[in-house]
Amino acid sequence: MNDISLLYIALVYLAVINVVTFFVYGIDKAASKRGQSQTRLSYAEREQARPKVKWKAKKSKWRVSEATLLGLAIFFLCSCGTASPSSLSSSQTAQKDISTVADKVWAFASSHPEGFTLDIRTMTEPKQGIAVSYAATQNSHTRSQLDAVIRHALQNDGYVGGWYNQKNGLYYFDSTRLFPEDSLHEAVQFGKDNKQTSVFILSTSSEVLLCSDSIKQKSETR
Repeated sequence: MNDISLLYIALVYLAVINVVTFFVYGIDKAASKRGQSQTRLSYAEREQARPKVKWKAKKSKWRVSEATLLGLAIFFLCSCGTASPSSLSSSQTAQKDISTVADKVWAFASSHPEGFTLDIRTMTEPKQGIAVSYAATQNSHTRSQLDAVIRHALQNDGYVGGWYNQKNGLYYFDSTRLFPEDSLHEAVQFGKDNKQTSVFILSTSSEVLLCSDSIKQKSETR
């Protein structure tokens, strides 16, 4: 939690406390001071001189003092500050886990130069299904970009695909969704929605071109 967030919380906290105590204890400390200045007057004179206010103090008590409010605010901010390292630690641990998985996928790609589809939750290759890439992770081909692909895959279906582009010599990584092989229509529609040019049938190592919905058998296997 940054300093701006803490300051914002403190200001909101002070405002809320003042509003609450406004209705609970009274409307203005000045009224209390005016009352003190009239202690030497007779009871009748004090009653006549007492300002007419809509919200009267209860049991001669007024709003919580600024010192008390400030002390409570400092205590609140210290509590937030104590909790923030824990949140930061959790975030760092999550990023470390993602980087660890990304390292494994990067090494896996080295031994599968033609391409692969991998369940990164078990680090195994599914033998059946129709693999379709997400548009959100397109054009990811470096190790630094692979972390984002892994993060997206873990938040969605848990599959990552890799393939080699012979035209530009780059190896691409995609967060992938796997459809049952009897759901070709749904897979093709998902591919079109995500601006893909093809989907891949794992069991037959065949590619379905989305421009014509034709199936092209590939000589290489993944």
